[in-house]
Parts: sequence; C-alpha cells; structure tokens
Amino acid sequence: MKRLLTGFLLALACSVQAQRSNYNSQANWQRFSLQSDHATPARGDTSLVFVSNRFIHPDSLRFVDEFIDTSSLKFFFLEKQNGTWKVFQEPTLREAMQHLPHHRDIVVYAEGMGKIFTNNVERAQLMRAQYGVNVVMFDYASINSTYKPSKNFKFARQNAKLSAGQYRQLLGMIKAAREAGEPWTEGVSISTFYHSMGNIILEQMMKGDVANEFAADGKPYVDNLIINAACVPMKRHARWVEKIHFAKHIYIHYNKRDLQLKGAHLLTMKRQLGEKVTRRQRAANAHYVNFLEVARWQHSYFMNFPYNEYRLNPAMVAYFGRLFNGQGVTAGELTALQASAPAATVSN
Repeated sequence: MKRLLTGFLLALACSVQAQRSNYNSQANWQRFSLQSDHATPARGDTSLVFVSNRFIHPDSLRFVDEFIDTSSLKFFFLEKQNGTWKVFQEPTLREAMQHLPHHRDIVVYAEGMGKIFTNNVERAQLMRAQYGVNVVMFDYASINSTYKPSKNFKFARQNAKLSAGQYRQLLGMIKAAREAGEPWTEGVSISTFYHSMGNIILEQMMKGDVANEFAADGKPYVDNLIINAACVPMKRHARWVEKIHFAKHIYIHYNKRDLQLKGAHLLTMKRQLGEKVTRRQRAANAHYVNFLEVARWQHSYFMNFPYNEYRLNPAMVAYFGRLFNGQGVTAGELTALQASAPAATVSN
C-alpha cells in the first residue's frame, strides 16, 4: 500500500508539472485571446461555452486565474479560428448559449482535479469533437501550479465543495431556460457529466436542501446524469443520489483497478464510489456500470486522449455516445452492451 500511495503522489507531481510545462506555458496561453466587449463571434463550428467561478484578469496573458471567486459566475463563449481560441465574455448563460450551433444535444461537464482553464478547454473540445455535442464546461480551479501534490489534493477537494452553490445556480438557470422554452433548449437533450472530483460538487449540492428544487412541474429536465469514476466516498452515497429527481436516468461508473482512485482511497482512508460498489449500498434510482476489464487501471476512460495510448473499444464509444446524446439505455440495451463488450459488466 505504501508503494501505491507513493505512485499516486508521483502521478500528482507529474500532473502539476504538466500544468507548468504545457498547459500553463506562455506559448499555450498565446493561443487564447480574450476579446473586447464590442467584439462579435463568427459562430464557427468549433465552439464551447464555459461557466467559470475563477477570478478574471483581463489585462494579463493568463487572464483566467487559478483561484475561485465564490461571489460570481462568469459566462464565456469560445470559438477556435486559425489555431487561436477567441474568448468572449457574455453577461448571461442565455447570451453565451445562443452562439452555439443549434439543434445539438448538450452536455454540462464538470471535471476533476488538475485542470487549469486551458486544460479544461482541451477536454471540452475533445468531448465536442468525439461525440458531436455542445459542451458547457463548469470551470472551477482544481489545481494551483505553485503547490505541491499533497496540497493540491486538498486544494482541489475544497474548491469543488465551495463550488457546489454556484453549480446549483447554473442548474437553476438551465431549469428556468427549459421552462421558458428558450430556443437553445428546444429539440435537444441536456445531460450532466461529472468526472472524478467533479462529483464532489454534485455530492455537496445534493447534501443540501435541494431534493425537489430542480423538478420542473414534477418532471425531470436533465436527460442523463452521469457519475463517472467518482472521487467521493462510496459509503452512504445512496442517501444523496436518491435525492436526485431532476434527471430521468442516473448512471454510476466504477472500476476497482482505477489507480488514481486507489490513491485517493489511501489518502482519505475511504473507499471511493468510482472504485467498487457493494450491492447492499446501491441507490435504487441509479444504473451501475462496471468498467473493470475494459478500463484496466485507467481513470479517464470516457474519451480518447491524444497523449494516452489507451483507446476505448467500439462498444464503449457507442455507450458514451448514447449517454452524451441524451438517449436512455434500457435494461435490454444494457444487456446488449455487455454482450458486445464481454469485459464490461452492467447491473441495475
């Protein structure tokens, strides 16, 4: 176990180093340009929406900070032109969303530890490109490039907890938009995806008094809610998961070989939800999907990353494609998934 913890801390150190040498480099930040208030997007196909609670420094090259601002949310529309990301700050979510391509399903994406702004842009763009969806990234500070690994672990967990109230505001905005029939919500599915420590945001929010707050006329307004490789305690998770009434379907993905979650288990002395789930502790309103064999020791097994040799098999790509495009997965379809990828086992 000591060797495993050492390996985990080394992985954290490598993550911090990656932020310093790649995503946080001057050359990489020069690929991002914060536009003036009067600039108008061209509405190209390569575009994203970011909802961020970071501090903003308009006159700095690194104009998005590594600390959170719990007093306000910022809304950005990003589009890529000739290798440069143009970043437009918008006053509201509605004004940011109206620039995205119409009639595309939407994924509201909350990432885990180790992501500065530029890193989150890359991940959001990969999801957009691989699954053909509009991505709304909830962007919070989950690493500080000057901190040591152990401090960053605590920093990321605390920031995820502190961000829960603002994420709740974002969901409230989406709920209101759907109730009002705003054009960007019509004819599309909206799903929410939480990866790793991003699930701390959901857990913290649901432990508050929100059991029925987000149900629109008693009907769910989120199609699929996906809890992926969750870096939150497995024990008693059903208590807060069963409070989720605003989503039609809930999927919980786990993998007991997940190396990063094993490290989190050792640091917190608690089994993580994304590791292994005992049958007697499962939430009655969720589907549980075991990616043990197909994911091996991987932690981010929902997309293909250019710097990782690991690749999703076709059944996994099809499965995540259905989830991100808001399609329900019936018991029969879950059985078909198991048959098409024998290494992945699925249960309700």
